[in-house]
Amino acid sequence: MLGGLLKTSAIVSILLVSTPVLADEEAQSDQICDASSLDSKPGRDWEAAYGWRYNTSWADNQAAKDAENLANRQRAYEALLLGQSPWPDWYPPQMTALQPGTLFQMAMSPTSTDANGKPLGQPDDRPGGFGTFDMITSVEDVREYLAVIRQFKEDVDRINTYRVTEPLPVLLGPIGPQIDAEACELLPGRYSQFQMIVPKTQRMTYVEFVSSRPVN
Repeated sequence: MLGGLLKTSAIVSILLVSTPVLADEEAQSDQICDASSLDSKPGRDWEAAYGWRYNTSWADNQAAKDAENLANRQRAYEALLLGQSPWPDWYPPQMTALQPGTLFQMAMSPTSTDANGKPLGQPDDRPGGFGTFDMITSVEDVREYLAVIRQFKEDVDRINTYRVTEPLPVLLGPIGPQIDAEACELLPGRYSQFQMIVPKTQRMTYVEFVSSRPVN
């Protein structure tokens, strides 16, 4: 009887000790991110959201069909990871011109100055090349729905509104997904987006600053 109780106690102790160890191992596995792999967290999330679109094999043999579909998904995922196209692969952006009076929003990086007083970051009179017609309410919106990866814009502290003052040539379309390898995340995108087709030094010739508000 005593021996049975001791054995049961030992088994319970092992389970109690091993459970947090397994949890720690899973957490560490998610922290070690090889975003180039479909087995990574962003790869698995991409598979769940978009992988079905690339299961296009016509092979008669199921094994051959599975192998071809996997190769299709791997190519599509790699093209997104390496190409970082701002547009979905199913939508070619349309060339158009935004007319004077059009308002749009833009996520902005924090501003500062170096030791010599030179401006750093993104002042209001140096807008980026991409804008949206959707309401941005948080940094989470910037990551999730604008799909702004940290390599492109590490920090965001405010949202600016600008007004078009001269016909502004742009590429227009929806925002495609991005893989943020640094954060080990799939960013789905889906907001509206346009890309200015003018030199960055001339952007303020076509737009004017309207207002700014902080976000976090």
